[in-house]
Amino acid sequence: VFSLKEIDNETQIKHLLSFDLDVGFVRLERVPKDLETKPILNENFCLVLPKSFKISSKSLKNLESFKNESFILFDPKYSASYYEKVMQIFDDSGFLPIISHNTIHAGSIYKLVENGFGISIVPKSLAANNNENLQFIELDKMKQKTTLSVVWNKNNRNPMLQNFLKLI
Repeated sequence: VFSLKEIDNETQIKHLLSFDLDVGFVRLERVPKDLETKPILNENFCLVLPKSFKISSKSLKNLESFKNESFILFDPKYSASYYEKVMQIFDDSGFLPIISHNTIHAGSIYKLVENGFGISIVPKSLAANNNENLQFIELDKMKQKTTLSVVWNKNNRNPMLQNFLKLI
């Protein structure tokens, strides 16, 4: 059975170790020794703002101007290493963010930003270009990048997994 479902990193790791999942996609620096990873995307972060914010990528010098804003971030339980990279962006910007909400769903982040509950930082690949109520500003001057990796159990003998891994 083939299924695509959004699952947090910790749950994916658990299911990979128990052979309930053949392959996962995670933003993790380390995985248990029985698992193998292959980076497939290294990307910048994007600032997510309501369209009403009068700022552009050209006028954005650093994030310090957002130090009094509420931030909606991916939950640290989703990926501690990913969360740490986002927090390093704030460290480099000279402030600790006001975090109003944590979630594991990009769609929730977008709805909350759209409705004025805060702003966010997400990986560039999650930037929803079809949302006319949001703007995404790529943080291409930041040294922090995020890596999406495919992960699988080295001991998984599913022939379809081997075919999939050859493709990537």
